[in-house]
Amino acid sequence: MKINKKIKIALLSILGFSLLMFVILVYHIANAKPIENATIQVSRIDFDKPFDSLSTIEIKQKLHSIAGVKSDIIVKRNVVVYFHDNRIADSKKVYNELMTKGNYKAERFVLPEGLANKQVCPVIKKDGLSYKFTKFIQGIFNKS
Repeated sequence: MKINKKIKIALLSILGFSLLMFVILVYHIANAKPIENATIQVSRIDFDKPFDSLSTIEIKQKLHSIAGVKSDIIVKRNVVVYFHDNRIADSKKVYNELMTKGNYKAERFVLPEGLANKQVCPVIKKDGLSYKFTKFIQGIFNKS
């Protein structure tokens, strides 16, 4: 009888702990804040010839003058990678404005169709149970 009581206490403890963890998980999902930089996008422009130090500074200044372009601009050889807010300017608009500010031979990098539609998060699959559960819980608490 003493063993049955210990088993019952152990099972109730495990059940209580599992219930507590589940409640904490639901609370965490329900109160998740939206990502602050969710509208930041990375784009790339390929130029026909490499940049020297002066043209690197010049291209960075011209990109900074375009609305929506963030401070992070990477210039390596003949490639410029920049961050922009896609609510203000998309990559095509930034490219067109940059081409009007200087006489450059360049082309905007566009992802091939096969890569453009691929899921970018390697951790969570949209058809997985954890993704569906998270969306369900967020849908319950974020109806406002």
